[in-house]
Amino acid sequence: MAGKFLKRALLSIFIDKSARDKLDAIEAVKRGERLPKPDAAPPAPATDDDDILPETLVRQAIDSASQELERKKNLPPGRAQLIEQALAIHDDKSRLLNDLPEEQREKLIVMAMHTFGSSFDEKKTADTQQAKKKRKKT
Repeated sequence: MAGKFLKRALLSIFIDKSARDKLDAIEAVKRGERLPKPDAAPPAPATDDDDILPETLVRQAIDSASQELERKKNLPPGRAQLIEQALAIHDDKSRLLNDLPEEQREKLIVMAMHTFGSSFDEKKTADTQQAKKKRKKT
């Protein structure tokens, strides 16, 4: 749950609403859900099936994100400087992790997943609970 909240917060900072909507549509396709047809969407080119291809959605999300970046190029100097500092810190931290041996890196990843309550843990507990319910019924 916290992961979803953090993801949505970060997405709201870096991409605009239409790009987030397109990203949600891509994730819905991956989960096997049908996409609702937007009212104001331009007609899609004719394809063999009515579903939108994930590649098309990805391309649209990338185009929308690049348009958003173009609009945000005129940042105030203070904000631009903060962003540059944050990116520099991120690069430094990434280099530190990349320099670790593979075994230590994997251990850190597992520790972080358990610490921050990853969706992997939530899915595992949900599967365990369903298995217990099935055993009780029989």
